[in-house]
Amino acid sequence: MSLHPTAEAPYLFRDWMRNVLKDWPFDNICCAHMGVKMGGAHADVSALLERAEPLFDKISAKNKEKNPSGDECG
Repeated sequence: MSLHPTAEAPYLFRDWMRNVLKDWPFDNICCAHMGVKMGGAHADVSALLERAEPLFDKISAKNKEKNPSGDECG
């Protein structure tokens, strides 16, 4: 599963994750393919989200070149 290939998708995901972090002061997390983090998970996810900002920009720029609707005229 991945983000929808639109320029907005990375930022929509980022904003959703920011809201999760704001609303939920979790301490532990279990992540697919990454294992379990016991203690300090909220701070780690917050830091990861900040470090990922250049990646969101890169994915957005790449997705601008795509045509997810399938229209030939784009």
